[in-house]
Formats: sequence, C-alpha cells, structure tokens
Amino acid sequence: MSTTATTARGSTPVDVTPRRPGLVLFMVCVAIFMLMLDATVVSAALADIRTDFDASIDGLQWVVDAYSIPLAGLMLTFATLGDRFGRRRMFVAGMLVFTGASLALTLASGIVQLDVLRVVQSIGAAMLFATALPLLSVAFPEAHARAKAIGVYGAVMAGATVLGPVIGGALVTQFGWRSIFTVNVPIGIAITVLALLKMPETASTPDRRADWLGSLLLTGGLVAGVFALTRSHALGWTSGTVISLFVIAVVSLTAFLVWQTRAKHPLFDISMAKKPGFTGTAVVSVAHMATLMAAATYLSLFLMGALGYTPLQMGLRLLPISVCAMVAAGVTPIFAKRVSIGVGLTFTMAMVTAGMYLLGNFGHDDSWTHFLPGMIVGGLGIGALTAVNQAASLTFASQENAGMSTATFGTLRQVGMAMGIAGLGAVFGHVAEDKAQSGLATVPGIGAVPQDLKRQFVDQVGSGAGHQVVEAVPARFHDAVPALTRVADNASIDALNALANLGVIIGGAAVVVAAVAFAIDRRRVVRPKPDQEPASV
Repeated sequence: MSTTATTARGSTPVDVTPRRPGLVLFMVCVAIFMLMLDATVVSAALADIRTDFDASIDGLQWVVDAYSIPLAGLMLTFATLGDRFGRRRMFVAGMLVFTGASLALTLASGIVQLDVLRVVQSIGAAMLFATALPLLSVAFPEAHARAKAIGVYGAVMAGATVLGPVIGGALVTQFGWRSIFTVNVPIGIAITVLALLKMPETASTPDRRADWLGSLLLTGGLVAGVFALTRSHALGWTSGTVISLFVIAVVSLTAFLVWQTRAKHPLFDISMAKKPGFTGTAVVSVAHMATLMAAATYLSLFLMGALGYTPLQMGLRLLPISVCAMVAAGVTPIFAKRVSIGVGLTFTMAMVTAGMYLLGNFGHDDSWTHFLPGMIVGGLGIGALTAVNQAASLTFASQENAGMSTATFGTLRQVGMAMGIAGLGAVFGHVAEDKAQSGLATVPGIGAVPQDLKRQFVDQVGSGAGHQVVEAVPARFHDAVPALTRVADNASIDALNALANLGVIIGGAAVVVAAVAFAIDRRRVVRPKPDQEPASV
C-alpha cells in the first residue's frame, strides 16, 4: 500500500509508503524502551547517588523530575515541529540529543550537574516521544495492523517502565550507578544510523509553527508546581515560598490554556478537551503515573533501605510488576475490541488503585512478599491501561494532527509522574522525618548525642535511607545502634504506608471522575442508524 501525503494546505508532498513497517516498529520500540527505562531505572541508583553526592531527598526527587518535567512541557512543541519538518528528522535529532546527554551523565560530578544533564536528556526524550506513535500511524495505515503495532508498543512501554528497577539493579550492582546511562550510548548510536538509512520520512506541513510562548507557560507552570511540592515538607505547606510557587503554577497553567484559544498555531487543540471522553482519558493518564508508577520509586528505596536488599535483589523483587504489565499490555488489544475505551480505562485504573491499596498496610513483621498481591494486580492494571491509553490517544484527532494528540497524552503521563514523585515524596519525607524525630526521643541515652548528628539521622531517614543510616553512627554510640535501627525501620514503614494511602485516595478519585466523564460522553453519542456502527469512547 502506498500513499502520498498532502494532509494540509501548504504541505510538501512526501512519500510515506510504509516500507518495512516492522523495522519502523522495531526502531520506535527500542527508542521508547530506552526512554521509559531511563524514567525508572534511576530508582535502583538513588541510594548510591545519595551516598556519593550526599544528596537530600529533594535532590533525589529532582533526578527523576528533572527528566519528567521538561519531557511533559516540551512534548507538544516537538510534536508540532515533527508535523512541520518531518517526524523522521525529529526522531533522529531526539536520539542524538538523548544519546549525547546519556554520555555526559556518566561523567557527572555532583547532584546539581546530574539534575541539569537529566533536563538535557529529557529534551531528547521529548522529541522521540512526540514522534513515536505518529510514525507508527503512518507505517501501519490499516486499522487492524495498527492495533497490533500499538499493542506491541504498549507492551514495550509498560515493560520498560517497570523493568527499570530490575535492569538498573543489575547494572548498579555489577558496574556502579553511572552504567545506567552508559548503556544508552551504543544503542542510541545504532538506532540513529538505522533510522538515517531505513526509516521513511512522513509528511511535512511547513505552514505549522511552534508555539514557544505556550511551551514556556506550560513548562514554567509545571516546574513551579513540582518545586512547590518538593519543598512543602521542608518549608511547610503554609510557607510563603511554597504558596508563591503554587500561585505561579496556577497562573502560568491558566495563562497557557487561555493562550491556546488565541494562538495561531496552538500546542493543544482546545476543541479536544470539550469532549468528556477526553477528560476521562486525561484523568486516567495522569493518575496511573501519579500513583503506582511514582510509588515504585519509593518502594525501591524502602526495599533497599529498610529491608536491606542490594539494588539487584530489589529489582528482582519488583519483577512481578514487569511480568504482569508486559503480559497484560500484550493481550489487552485482543479483548479491548469487545468493550469501549471508557469502560476499559475506568476498569484498569481501578485495578491500579487496588494494587496501591494492597501495597499498603505493611506490618513491622512482614517481609517483601507482602507486596506481591499489590504488584500483581497493579502490574496487570498498568499494562492493560497503557495499551488502552495508547489506542485512545489516536481517537481525538485526524492523522495529520496525530502528533499533537498523542503528545498531549504523553505530556499528561509525564505530568502525572512528576507530580506523583513530588507529592508522594513530600508525604514520605514528612512522615519519615516526623516519626524518626519522635522515635529518637525514646532511645536511651540519646541526650548525649550531639544535635547535628541527630539532625543528620532524621534527614537521612527522610531521604529513604532506612536503617542503612546507622552505618554512619560514630563508634562511641554503637550501643544505641539496635534502638536506632528500630527507629529508622518504624519511620520508613509508617512513611511507606502513608504514601500508599495517599495513592489510593488519588486513584479512587480518578476512577470516579473517569467513570462520570465517560458516562456523560456515552449519553452525548447520537444513536446510530441500523446500518452504522456506534462510535464510543
């Protein structure tokens, strides 16, 4: 099948014959695997990064959020630029930026430098994310073949997201934390060369322009909001700094939405948001990343800090999430045809929420197997939701605007990840520090310990160190180590349970909102004639 693109007035005709669609799928999936892996692989390295750079929990949160926020803020812009200049060109440019940043990350000498380079890496990731699904949309023009390709894409995306701790654990244990970035370099070079030689170009629409003001408002609002969340547990929710940052976030994001109604070449087609089905899909896109996916970062810290596992041992214990997610993402497209997207997304979000609930209520005598039911149920939910969400993202726009539509939901997922990491981290840090502070008061002879050492103990427990913090206790206080270990473990357990409870609340609210939105959307669908198929979301 051959097509010639003339999708918009002023478009340059470009041959978009889907030559070797399987090869295009392979290149896109390898790229997405790398990008999603780098969003979560750092969870296995956080403990070592904290030790090497003496980083606080705020600094560790930014190792993750410095990747998620620019990715969310710039994805729509690069989707527009990809539609304008050609998605193959954007794909290759993104791979070069991502690979170069990965190489630089292996040489980082401090937490600030690490965070800055993660920003650069995320810019390359935004270029790749923005073009991935649109490239598949062109390579697989037939609906049946496209559904299969999206199923493979969803399985890879889900698998990479939750395989991060496993692969990261193996790399960190054997080669150190810098290896999680080094491994990207040869793969990135290989995919860049392959794309230059074999990937066909898609249509270019030179009359479209990038909305730089929209990008600035969106990114600025996200940065302010996430920074407010990360600082809330240190400064307090009523702090002038925190309140000011939240105000800046609200004003910037509101201005972004207003500007999108007036911009000549908007990042985001506001007309899509008028559909209740879009609202339901958007809520689920944010919520599943803000709950189970964000919580996985702190669960990995808990397994290493409180339960004492090595990075590799931790990763292997999180493997049930990976396996279940990949299986569910692979088989979901087969069953998804029998239910509407709305039902599928609501049900899978409920599964993710149930997984969060089962992860909570960890007892002081429990082992890591306590988390197995939650990981299985949540992993199945994540995998199935990812597959349905990818299909849903292509239903709100025409093929020529596929980049905008898929990037919108990609943006929302990254917003969810960034907000979840910051929000859940704020709760984890606050509860852990508060419990560690009160627990110290019960330790015999604690009055003889200098105040700065007690403050360091509390800070390290709040950053997820668990009982590993006792390794730094001076020799003269070794008699207190058993009591300090109990304090650190109790604080970590209470913090993890509080985090899980918050995740359940967020997930439950998302299920209710999505169910209502999709119910309203179904009522708005005009009843089809006998010879027509109903369209539903």
